Amino acid sequence: MKKYYGIIFAVIYALIFRVLVEFNILEINSIVYLILVPIVMGYLPFLLDPEAFINSGFRVVSFPIAGTILFLIIAFVSRLEDIGCFFILFIPYLIVSLLVSLIIRYFIKVKIDYDRKSVKRSTLFLFIIPIIFGNLEKYAEKKEANYQISNTIIINTPKEVVWGNLFSVPELTNYIDNSVYNYLGFPNPIKSEYNPDTNVRLGYFNNGIILNEKVIKEEKFKKLSFSINVKESKFDDSPTFRHILKKENLVFNSITYNLEAVSESKTKLTLVCDYKMKTNILLYGEYCSKNIISDFENKLLHALKKRIEQ
Repeated sequence: MKKYYGIIFAVIYALIFRVLVEFNILEINSIVYLILVPIVMGYLPFLLDPEAFINSGFRVVSFPIAGTILFLIIAFVSRLEDIGCFFILFIPYLIVSLLVSLIIRYFIKVKIDYDRKSVKRSTLFLFIIPIIFGNLEKYAEKKEANYQISNTIIINTPKEVVWGNLFSVPELTNYIDNSVYNYLGFPNPIKSEYNPDTNVRLGYFNNGIILNEKVIKEEKFKKLSFSINVKESKFDDSPTFRHILKKENLVFNSITYNLEAVSESKTKLTLVCDYKMKTNILLYGEYCSKNIISDFENKLLHALKKRIEQ
């Protein structure tokens, strides 16, 4: 059992910091949580058993992998995370902890003469660095960037017919195709219901999310734009969306349908998502958001096409 202490304590360490996120002591969308915590996870096996760690290449590789997977499985089973968060966290946690493990082993093997006790004493401060910097980072201004994602499809019906299906989108369950992102926990739309009295559309998703969307611009048969009221939306069953949207790490400025008549019986429908991100890890956030949103738009447009043309 002792030989697995490196994995066990790395998992416990990561879970402690995940719980700190729930109490708003740290933020999940931060350099501390996505980078510093996995750094310590990669370092823990060496700290607990330097000789065995250095002499076993298998441990150097397998312990960070096992620690990352076990941490995320426990977080998922305990409902701290869902599959979406599992996917988002898996990549940085695995890469960072594995790199740290390999780098430590390389440098320690080069410098064989080291004092185990002095190494432990001089590096224990790494356990409190994430807490200190996490609190500092929480109050620091995040970087902002605006993005726009659009997808287009040709629907073989007049624009008036297409327009009539945009306010209250009909049931799409039997028309939408799953993609790899659905198996990673990201939802598919089911339908939407529009209330003309409040000018609000409720969008229903297959993971229990209900988006409260207000019409902010309407040009009949040409353009229809919505904004998302996050406070009035429901994310109870989705930790991923709760973290991303309610914490305003990602803000949807507008979601717009643009219609253009190709002919009397054909319409070009373009779905445009205008959003901004607030994070200190813009590159990774941009990569994830662009791929997920583009995939969602593409599936929604194709499902609408099948449903309307039926």
